[in-house]
Amino acid sequence: MNTRSHPDTSDGAAHRQWNELLQEMRVMQTGVQILAAFLVVLPFQARFNMLTRTEEMIYVVLLVAATLLILLLITPVAVHRFFFGQRLKEQTVSLGHAVLKIVGIGVGLLVSGCVWFVLQVLFGWQLGASVGGGLVVVTLFLLVALPRILRPELAKDAD
Repeated sequence: MNTRSHPDTSDGAAHRQWNELLQEMRVMQTGVQILAAFLVVLPFQARFNMLTRTEEMIYVVLLVAATLLILLLITPVAVHRFFFGQRLKEQTVSLGHAVLKIVGIGVGLLVSGCVWFVLQVLFGWQLGASVGGGLVVVTLFLLVALPRILRPELAKDAD
């Protein structure tokens, strides 16, 4: 009997989960790549020369973070390609799941950091810190706390 034709098998579930992970990675990757492109072209803008040394360092941190997030996003695919055909789909899905949890939080923090950076350059540290700090708090709530708050409700609905 071919296990690939039966979705109830663990192999079928792993394939389904892998496809779901790929869809989620595609959504996140587009946003991260747009942010990274924004950060890459930023030094070529006229106002970039007006940044303080501290602002330049913050920019470097944001650029490196965007790069690392892109690399993390392609890691599960690279691992999948490396082990292709070796029946390690469940391990690949597990790795992808862990990576996407990290990337999700990282993307939220990167977006918040970029908004903070732009606002502080345009309007000063006080507005940048208050809006950016608020966005970081909202990001952490939505991406870290809220899933943990909702989890017990999902378990009740499953019964």
